[in-house]
Amino acid sequence: MTLSVSSVAADSPTRAQLLQALLSLMADHPFAAITVQQITRSAGLARQTFYLHYRSREDLLLDYVDSVFAEFYDDIADMVGASPELDSDISQRLFEQWNRHRDFSRLMFSAGLESLLIKRFQNYIARVLGLYVRQHGIPVSDAEQLGFMIDYLAGASWMMLDRWVRNDFRYPAEKLASLFSQLSRPGFLDVMLQRPQ
Repeated sequence: MTLSVSSVAADSPTRAQLLQALLSLMADHPFAAITVQQITRSAGLARQTFYLHYRSREDLLLDYVDSVFAEFYDDIADMVGASPELDSDISQRLFEQWNRHRDFSRLMFSAGLESLLIKRFQNYIARVLGLYVRQHGIPVSDAEQLGFMIDYLAGASWMMLDRWVRNDFRYPAEKLASLFSQLSRPGFLDVMLQRPQ
C-alpha cells in the first residue's frame, strides 16, 4: 500500500518527507517496531534532521493527526457559529474527513495506537465545544459536567469511527453521520442550552 501525504502536512518539505517515510513503513511494519533511524533512512535524511522537528516518532505521527484535525476545524468553524442548534452537517464533515484520509485511518486503527490517539481526540472535541460555547455566549456553570460531555462525545465518536474503519468504510458516511447526530445532538443541546427535560 502506498500512501501519499495530504496537502495538510505539506507545510514543510522536510516534515512531509519524514511523514511519507513513516506512513510507508507503517504499511509494512507495526508502528512499535519502527525506529527513528528507519524513518530517516527511508526519507533520505539525517537523523539529526528528524530531531530538529520532532522528539519522537509519536510526535511525528501526532503532527499529522493534528494537521488533519486543523483542516476539519477550519471546515466547520462557520457551521458551529451559524446556529446554536448545531447543524448535522458537522457530523457529516467529521466522517467525510476520515474517509478522505482512508488509508491513513486504516493504519491508525490497525497500529494499536488507541491510547495515544484517544486523548488527542478528546482535545479536538474540547476545542470544537469551546468554539461553540464562545460563539453563542453560552455560560458554563459546571466545568466538570462539560468535561464529562467532552468525554462522552469523544468516546462515542471514536468507537463509531473505530468500527467503521475496521469494517473498511462499508457503511455509508452520510448514514453514519446522521445516526451519530440523532444519537448525540438532542441530549447535548438540552444540556448546553439548559432545556427542561
